[in-house]
Amino acid sequence: MAVTLKDETILNQWTMLVMSGAGRMDELYAAIESKLEASDIPGKCTWERAEVQTGGMLSRIRREFLIVRTNDFEDYRTYIGIRDYGAHLSCCRFITVEPGFFKRELSKAITGGEDRLLSTPRNIMVEQDLAAWAGVVHRCVIDAVRELVAELGQDPGGVRSTTRGLLEVW
Repeated sequence: MAVTLKDETILNQWTMLVMSGAGRMDELYAAIESKLEASDIPGKCTWERAEVQTGGMLSRIRREFLIVRTNDFEDYRTYIGIRDYGAHLSCCRFITVEPGFFKRELSKAITGGEDRLLSTPRNIMVEQDLAAWAGVVHRCVIDAVRELVAELGQDPGGVRSTTRGLLEVW
């Protein structure tokens, strides 16, 4: 059964095309997983590869993603997607907030429509921990991509680390 990734849950995203990187998907996933393991992220951080589809009843596109979770922020997930795109390797990373049904509905009732209220950190130190988790996971992806780019004889300085979205990651 595929996990559904809904556009409206995405807080932040990063994408990168590794030129001439086709065929290196499994190697890059393994490098990211190794970096996550070495990071020893607090909060019982776990990850798994899973089939992911986009939201919508007629969605037929499914792709493998590495999904990273932590018990400290159970509503937040990071989806890391790597796939061949012709002779190249397409890489992406999405941070989402996906509150459960009860939390989502209660948030809507309190705010009159916003469904993330109860998932948002209410303390600056908790927010710092969320930013640290997101930053470490993002850095694991960036560092693994930079290493692959260097192995391909390309300039790893060309791998941008900037992201787009509501939750900015350094």
